[in-house]
Amino acid sequence: MNSVVYLNGEYCPANEAKISIFDRGLLFGDAVYEVIPVYNSKPYFLDLHLERLKTNIKKLKINLPFHNWDDIFLELIQRNGGGNLQLYVQITRGNSGGRKHDIPQNISPTCFVFTLHNSYPTLEEKQRGLHAKLLEDIRWLRCDIKTTSLLGNILLNEEALSSGANVALLVRDGFLTEGSAANVFIADKQGIIKTPPLSNLCLPGVTRHIIIELITELKLPFKEEPISVEAIFDANEVWITSTTKEIYPITLIDDIPVGTNSHSSFWVQLHNKYEQLIKGFNDR
Repeated sequence: MNSVVYLNGEYCPANEAKISIFDRGLLFGDAVYEVIPVYNSKPYFLDLHLERLKTNIKKLKINLPFHNWDDIFLELIQRNGGGNLQLYVQITRGNSGGRKHDIPQNISPTCFVFTLHNSYPTLEEKQRGLHAKLLEDIRWLRCDIKTTSLLGNILLNEEALSSGANVALLVRDGFLTEGSAANVFIADKQGIIKTPPLSNLCLPGVTRHIIIELITELKLPFKEEPISVEAIFDANEVWITSTTKEIYPITLIDDIPVGTNSHSSFWVQLHNKYEQLIKGFNDR
């Protein structure tokens, strides 16, 4: 079945959707995006995702007309079979009719949305955990913007995969920034959960935000502070968080086991609480 997409106010089959070769999103990566989780045909954490999208559009100074996102998302979910999936939203600065670095004035943005049908990880997959590779963070200095300019992330992720790992954990000047496509948490040997503070070097992840709320709700020890390479290898637990990975343990880093390689109470508590949150939303 050919999927249906939303493009600039219209719904159409994916194989009929077209944008100009002069679109600045294509030429320069002059665009932002969001990936929104959908469980049982319902979008989750929508306010947080749309607020981040609005913030990033403002950072790029893109003038986006009003869109009734709720109606667009529900229509696309229905037309594409529903169930568990993700919504991909992309806003580009638009078609400038040529190729110049100067940002053109009075240009209409390009807006499109489609569904992704990536499976969410099972409990068994999470319990097995992921293998990570520590790599030097070669990306630009505005990683707080969720831009489509992801070549650095792609190259780092490919380097990790080529080494036999599943994911890359990125380090700049000896300190953890984030993963190649996720935020990172550790639990240290003193029993404190930690994650790097938000800055221009990492994305303010929505799942990160949710997990911090759950940590607070459970009254678990927590700090946002810089995490050194030494602290990563000395940690009892390491997890990544993202829309598609949810909260996923790392069990090996550079072929070295993390902690005792067991699933201690922090991950179990937070994973269970996250699952309850999803189920509770579905039961509304």
